[in-house]
Amino acid sequence: MERKSFFKYALMSAALSFAVVSCSDDDDNDGGSTTTVDPAEVEFVVVAGDPETDLTGGVYMKVYSDLTLSRTNESVYGATDALKCADGFTQETYNSQSGVFTGYIYARAAASEENGGIGSGLAGLRSYSFANSSLTEIGSPVYLSNFGNTGTFGTYSYAAQISSPVVEIVDNTGASKTVTIDPTTYAIDEVNPAISNIVDMGNNTVAIVMTYSNRDSAVVAFADYNLNISKVIYSGEIGTSVGAQRSVRYSQSAADDDGNVYVFCGSSSVDSRVGALRINAGTTEFDSSYKFDILSAADGYRFRKAFHISGDKFLLEFFTSTTDYANMSESGKLAIADMSEKTITWVSGIPDPSAISITWGDGYNGSYYLPVSAATSFSGGSSSETTITPTIYKIDASTGVATAFMTFTSSDLLKAIKIIK
Repeated sequence: MERKSFFKYALMSAALSFAVVSCSDDDDNDGGSTTTVDPAEVEFVVVAGDPETDLTGGVYMKVYSDLTLSRTNESVYGATDALKCADGFTQETYNSQSGVFTGYIYARAAASEENGGIGSGLAGLRSYSFANSSLTEIGSPVYLSNFGNTGTFGTYSYAAQISSPVVEIVDNTGASKTVTIDPTTYAIDEVNPAISNIVDMGNNTVAIVMTYSNRDSAVVAFADYNLNISKVIYSGEIGTSVGAQRSVRYSQSAADDDGNVYVFCGSSSVDSRVGALRINAGTTEFDSSYKFDILSAADGYRFRKAFHISGDKFLLEFFTSTTDYANMSESGKLAIADMSEKTITWVSGIPDPSAISITWGDGYNGSYYLPVSAATSFSGGSSSETTITPTIYKIDASTGVATAFMTFTSSDLLKAIKIIK
């Protein structure tokens, strides 16, 4: 695609069809910095499924408190003090602005209505408000035709379709609206974009990271909280910014605690395009002085996932082979990326990637909390292949050393930990 053709479309702005009334709190959001409270007072939610049924057994959600307290032999799935959902989640988010926890329901994990689910074979999401140390479902389940990337911005949660520029946005009451980015305006050489992430930049601004099947480059659109796009930028310094495994899409972009947005590319076939660029806080351009050559720093390994920890440190999940990095290839080799120092520190203390299922973790105060269970058929293995104690590991972002934070009974297939912050 010629750059002239790209900018012909990219610099056009479009008013999107979604009208949302933004809360006044949204405009005060700083887009990355967080207030750190005493870890002993922090609450968090652990989500677990059943390892025998994996997707089809629904999930339980249990609220804990105190990030300084180690626990062993915990039980979440089937616990009387946990909240049950008949539908299974493959992704979860927590929005600190609205206090809403969201579980995203993969169609194969949906239960029938007779059994308390949204309906067999239907994709969707459920919203829960967090208050008084408990979760309460709000609104009705939202039905989705499909979803890839999920996330939050402002007081909203969202789910983006896998290969179309369509976003379902849900407010803090559980009500939803559908936004479609005009494909005529934002198509490049007649190819429509897909959305791989929406990053909250604060002050009523988001960065929408987009991908195109006919190009291997970074594309970021800037918009307000109503998703009215005002500007699009492009760089060929890195490749496409998205990770994938089966139908799940993993974002490879996020803001650090100072509001700088990092856009990663983890699996370009072009070596020089595996890395990260930065959009400095308060700007809408890539920083021309910054590029992190992650492939070289990581000894030739490519990566599938990138998650913010705190400060300007990220957890990257690398493929286990330097030559095999396709959708279904094995990953689980972990490292801490220091974005200012442009260094990689390999994580130690995690079990063999071939035997485990790594799910949705969360970062807080210099540590990343990572749920690990035995691999299942959905995650690329079988729970009977090896004995793995379901464990949430606490990874020190300074040293890369992982230690057991919580262990669980064998009846728990850990799905997520979300820290209330």
